[in-house]
Amino acid sequence: MTVLVVQTAFLGDVLLSLPLLSALGHAFPGVRRVLVTTPQAAAVVDGLPHAEDVVVFDKRGRHRGAAARRALSAELRDMKPDWVLVPHKSFRTAMLVKPVGAPRLVTFDDASARRYATDRIVYPWPLHDADRQLALLRPMLPDDVWTKERVGSLDICTEEDRQFVRSVLDAEGIGQDYVVVAPGTVWPTKQWPLEHVRMFVGDLRRSGRQVVIVGDASLAGSIGTGDGVVDLCGRTTLRQAAAAIRGARAVVANDSAPIHIASLQGVPVLALFGPTVPEFGFAPYGKRAQVVQRADLACRPCSPHGSRQCPIGTHECLAGIRPDTVGRALDELLTK
Repeated sequence: MTVLVVQTAFLGDVLLSLPLLSALGHAFPGVRRVLVTTPQAAAVVDGLPHAEDVVVFDKRGRHRGAAARRALSAELRDMKPDWVLVPHKSFRTAMLVKPVGAPRLVTFDDASARRYATDRIVYPWPLHDADRQLALLRPMLPDDVWTKERVGSLDICTEEDRQFVRSVLDAEGIGQDYVVVAPGTVWPTKQWPLEHVRMFVGDLRRSGRQVVIVGDASLAGSIGTGDGVVDLCGRTTLRQAAAAIRGARAVVANDSAPIHIASLQGVPVLALFGPTVPEFGFAPYGKRAQVVQRADLACRPCSPHGSRQCPIGTHECLAGIRPDTVGRALDELLTK
C-alpha cells in the first residue's frame, strides 16, 4: 500500500506531521509512506525512518507555475497511491492533489481540497495540531485512535548528525548537561527581544549551566559567547541543530520549529508565546513542557501566525517577559 501525505506549510507544521507518518508505519507494516513537502522540510525528513520517500514541492521556486505543478501531480499519480492524506488546507495544495486520482483522498472539511476528497474530517479545532493530523487516519482505522502516547518520541536526526554535534561540543568544552536556547523565528513579533535573551544566557552561566545557541546564520554572534556558551548559529544543518536539541537537558525557544523539534524528541521544552497562544494548537507536543506568556494582555492573540510589526507598537507580550521569569520557569521545568 502507498500513502501520500501532502504537507507543504511551515517547517513546524511539517514536523507535526511526523506522528501521522509514524502511526502509519506502526498501523500498516510494509506501507510505503511518501511525504510531499517543502525543500526546507525535505532536507530535514529525507533519510529519517518516518517516510520511505520524500518528494519536494517547491511551490515558490521551480514548481511555482501551473505547468510545473501539473508535471509534479503526474509524477505523484505515477506512484499509484492508494490513499492521499492532506493536512494542508491551501488552494495550491488542492490543485496539486486534484489530478493524482487516488481511490481515497482524506482532508479536513474546511480545506481547499475538500471538493476533491472522498473523505472529509470535521476539523478538530480543540486538539493539538499533531492530533488534528492524526485524525486523518480515521477513515483508514475507524476503530482505532492514535495519540502522542502511542506514537512515542521520534528522532529528527541521524547518528551521523549526533556524532557531528558531539564532536563540536567536545571541542568547545561543552559536556552532556547543557541547555539549548533557540532565539530565532520567521516572524519578528514572535521573537523574545535579543537583549532579554542575552541577559537570560548570562543568568544561566552565573548559575553554572552550559548553553548552546542554535539558529540560522542571521543570528550568529547576536547573543555572544564565552566560557560555557557555544554559538552554533549558521554552523549546522537543521538536522544537526535537531541533534544538539536531542542531547540537551532542556530547550528554551519562541513559538517556532525548535519547540516541536524538542518535544517530538522527548526533550523538556520551555516555550515563550507572544502574539499567538497555545490554544491555536501549536504548543509543545507532550507533557515535558511549560509555556511562559503574558496571559493578562487583552491584545493577545493578535495574529494566527505572528506578524512583522506589533499592531499597537509595544510588543509587550514578549518584551514584558523578564529573563528572571523565564529562569524560574526553567528551574520548575527541570525539577518536574
